Amino acid sequence: MIICICAEQCKHGIPSRFVGTLNMSLRNAFAAALQYVRTHKGLSQRNIAGTTDQSHVSRLESATTSVSLEVSEELAGAIQILPMSLLALVYASRTGEPPMSVLQHAEDELKALGLLHKAVPAQPSKVESPRAAESLKLAQKISALLAEGKSQAEVARELGVARSTITRHVQIKKMD
Repeated sequence: MIICICAEQCKHGIPSRFVGTLNMSLRNAFAAALQYVRTHKGLSQRNIAGTTDQSHVSRLESATTSVSLEVSEELAGAIQILPMSLLALVYASRTGEPPMSVLQHAEDELKALGLLHKAVPAQPSKVESPRAAESLKLAQKISALLAEGKSQAEVARELGVARSTITRHVQIKKMD
């Protein structure tokens, strides 16, 4: 059992509107929500198995295994609901709130972020790693100082790096 008493959002990612006792794990909440909506629609585990097998659905509903996003989407499709609806039921189960409260909070949160009416990119943007960016900056500084006619030892001292770093940079430049 997790009890959140924080003002805005606790370390468990539960918004202040849901502050209180979380009565189950996310895996158990998924199991309960899947079973609830499946039986509510009068479907068997076999009916919704699709490309997975019925035993996998059974393990999901008994909370002995976790679900992937892809399988969650497949199951929602088999039940003929949106994956977001299934996810709302999962968080409603986990927090003890009705699904409408979960969805209303999501809407409020997206409005506050200014994202409710924005198109979301279909692909993540390419982000350069911080190490690669630092390496590029260092390489540019090394090249600039060497171009000024400084020796490798002087460049190494000025930049506070090992002389072998400068030597490696010079060797790479010769190969280009």
